[in-house]
Amino acid sequence: MSVVETDSIDAIGLDKEAKRVFLSIIDPLLWDDKNVHLFTLQEKINTYLHFIESGELLKAMPESQDCDIAIELILKHMPSDEAIAFFDKTMQILFDKGIVFVFGPNKESGYAEQQS
Repeated sequence: MSVVETDSIDAIGLDKEAKRVFLSIIDPLLWDDKNVHLFTLQEKINTYLHFIESGELLKAMPESQDCDIAIELILKHMPSDEAIAFFDKTMQILFDKGIVFVFGPNKESGYAEQQS
C-alpha cells in the first residue's frame, strides 16, 4: 500500500519500550507543481486521523491503549517547499490533538535524490 490508497492504513507498528504506536504512510510519489500529491497526502492523513479518533485503532490493536501515537510519513523523494510548509501546519494540528507527526526518508537509503 501507499499514499495513493487514501482510504487505507499502510502500516501499523508498536514500540513497546517507548510506548508509542506508529501509523506509517509510505509515499513514493514525486512532488508536482499543481500540488496533486499534497491533496492526496492530505486525504491520507485525514483517513489516519479518523482511524485514531473513531476508536478503530484501539479495536485493531488493543495493546495500543495508553500509548503515544505517531503518524510517520516515509518519503522517497525530498519534499518541495510547499510540502514543508504543509508538514509544519500538519505537525501543529496533530500536536494539538496529541498526535506526533514525523517525516523523512527511508532510514537505510535516504531520499532518492541523495542516492548515488
